[in-house]
Amino acid sequence: MILKKAYIRDLVNSSLINLVFKFCKFENNGKILVKSMDGIGDILVRSKLAEKIIEKYGKENVYFLMKDHYKGLGELLGYNVIGIPRKSEKNLFKRFKLMYEINKVYKPKKFFNIEFGNDSIVSNICAPEKIGIYDNTEMVRRYNKYYTKQFEFSDINEKILLKIKEIGENILDEKLSIEEIIPDLRNRYNIVEKNIVIAVGSTARDRVCSPKLMKEYIEELNEKYPNDEIVLVGNGELQKKYAQYLEENLKEIKIRNLVDKTTLNEAFELVAQSKLFIGFESGLYNFCFVTRKKGIGLFKDTTVPFAHNVNWIKNIGPDKVGSVIEDLEYPNKSINGISREAFRRGLEEII
Repeated sequence: MILKKAYIRDLVNSSLINLVFKFCKFENNGKILVKSMDGIGDILVRSKLAEKIIEKYGKENVYFLMKDHYKGLGELLGYNVIGIPRKSEKNLFKRFKLMYEINKVYKPKKFFNIEFGNDSIVSNICAPEKIGIYDNTEMVRRYNKYYTKQFEFSDINEKILLKIKEIGENILDEKLSIEEIIPDLRNRYNIVEKNIVIAVGSTARDRVCSPKLMKEYIEELNEKYPNDEIVLVGNGELQKKYAQYLEENLKEIKIRNLVDKTTLNEAFELVAQSKLFIGFESGLYNFCFVTRKKGIGLFKDTTVPFAHNVNWIKNIGPDKVGSVIEDLEYPNKSINGISREAFRRGLEEII
């Protein structure tokens, strides 16, 4: 019901705005607008494609549409960013003001959606050329008609980088190799090797193993790296509680708890300066990927599209060795099925 109400609201708002826009004369000789606002990891893994768009059209001509809470990340990556306030998507008058200003000030001549899905924003961008993925989701299917060029993925289950490659080829109208799409942000950070960084959370609890299991992993890490400090990063009350459990039960190991004590960029700096990163599916896992840092990714299923198959990251999934740890707060049996032995093997392989 909530989804249906949101869909109806967006449909009504976008339709009313388009009705008014029929009486507005917007110029279309200005900027290239690129929609990229889904999440930290999504923005990071698209960074090479973003660079290629900027190379083709010039930095002064390319602007990225991002939700306000990701605007700082976009600016950190060197993009020109147009922030999308949260309430502007829900409130008719705020949305009208925002979309009117975008069309009036930036005079868009091209709109590129580099995300994997569609939404109502495309309907209110008054650009003569609009390119994006064809989305067959019931709630947003009607917005496909606003694109002047649509395309579909050759395989919906293929790895993320292959999907981004397809997006790039359709947007830039040129063939791309996978090497041209793999992000590399090492030049933006001070890359050194000290300490071990563990990101203790993710956007979904079922992607995170029990802290009881993480305790065992840290014991393995301490055996391999007895002189290195373990640095815990993350945010939120749940992750603070997780880190506190580790501190209290691993008092003999050097642990620095920085959960809820860093900005996003400070957390990035810690990963960039680590000798090893451990994490679940998260923005920091993707940052490890784009900075080519040695890392271990813990996954319920290592075949999923967002588990990167590269030689500097070892992805570990559940195995059949030992019993699954029971934890009511972190009950997912798959992620809790990554045994200590499997972690040890992964650690030996990445070393």
